[in-house]
Amino acid sequence: MTQPLESGPKKVLAHNDAREALIAATLAVISSDGSASFQPNETCRELGLSRSLVNFHFGGREGLIAEAMAVGYEQYVAELRRAAETAGDDPVDCLLAWVDRQIEWTIDNPGLAAVLNFQREASGIRSELHPSVTARLEAAGTGNFALLVELVGAARASRGIDSSSNAVGLDSAIVGWLTLGMSVWLAGRHGPTRSLNRPELVELARLQVRQVIADMVLS
Repeated sequence: MTQPLESGPKKVLAHNDAREALIAATLAVISSDGSASFQPNETCRELGLSRSLVNFHFGGREGLIAEAMAVGYEQYVAELRRAAETAGDDPVDCLLAWVDRQIEWTIDNPGLAAVLNFQREASGIRSELHPSVTARLEAAGTGNFALLVELVGAARASRGIDSSSNAVGLDSAIVGWLTLGMSVWLAGRHGPTRSLNRPELVELARLQVRQVIADMVLS
């Protein structure tokens, strides 16, 4: 889970380190709080940096948010891959590790998840993203879906089930939609049903989604 920025005196950063520090600090804020109301002035004060560096490195507030979004999404995709690769030798376990990590990550980073999933509504960015940022997001997203297809195909093949491209592609899309929907619902504490206040159902729901996915992929 992201940690709040510490208060108190800050070491003045070298110019070459300022860009990365601004991205990391911005990512920490929007991961928990989102970006619609984010303003870089406080972050610059916390880091001991001039506000003008935001314009110098990113062209302004929206450029800084967009860069943090790209970095955050790339890190997220890397985490999903790492979870799958370290889940053991059973391809089904690897697939379910991908599912679990997406849910956990989205719950831990609700602000960034909202910005990534509902960019126009949640980001506070009024202009189109820079083409280089869009390209990075699309590349990471394409890579993540390719990984999911690979995981689904391996899970099916490990049980001697049809792993042709059509079957695997459709199942992969459904796994992605199911996982994303549950992740977003849990991370946002779904407004219309928040009053039910049944936190003990979260783990049960996660386990049942795992079972639904396993049954579908292996059928």
